[in-house]
Amino acid sequence: MTSLRPLLALASLTALTTSLIACGGTSTSGSGGSGGSSSSTTSMTTTSLPEPKVHRAAASTCPDARPAGMTGAGPDEGECMTDADCATGTNGRCIQDLGKPRACSYDECTADADCGGSSVCECRNPAKHDANVCVHGNCVTDADCGEGGYCSPSAVTLDPFCTEGVPIGSVGYFCHSAEDECTNDDDCGGSGSFPACFFNVDKLHFACFEVLCVN
Repeated sequence: MTSLRPLLALASLTALTTSLIACGGTSTSGSGGSGGSSSSTTSMTTTSLPEPKVHRAAASTCPDARPAGMTGAGPDEGECMTDADCATGTNGRCIQDLGKPRACSYDECTADADCGGSSVCECRNPAKHDANVCVHGNCVTDADCGEGGYCSPSAVTLDPFCTEGVPIGSVGYFCHSAEDECTNDDDCGGSGSFPACFFNVDKLHFACFEVLCVN
């Protein structure tokens, strides 16, 4: 009579192998279990983020050309009268904010390397009289935000008269995350002068602000 023990052992081994393969497939594709791959989970999280309308895919070099300075919004006095009087820095311009004396404005940078770590050279910033200025944050390009991540500006071109209620720490370039309450300005509504999606330094993610302009 043929013994059944080898057949039973083979059947048990086959069942065990099938079970292990099934368990392995579950653990590597799971979204939150400790047995899953952390890199796989992170990739799934970042690649599922919606693409912002404005983000920094790569660094760039700012142009040398700068528009002429504008004055006439305040008293006819200050450290300069014309652009030619602003000669102690790069691309000096004589500018004037509403109700203030005239002052010189200079380019702070040409490329990110001029600004130090985690800083972006923002080209021809309209809120800074078209100067190149260094702005800080937690990223410089999308690559700093992980695979599939996005690095977007937050309030960097906001008019100085519209900064009420926007913390200084919210101004810069920041990574988007799954916790974001908005991705673009048009995701926000409100009763302020205009709705805006900025990085909220208190919440550590992008959120809606009601921007109020006073002048």
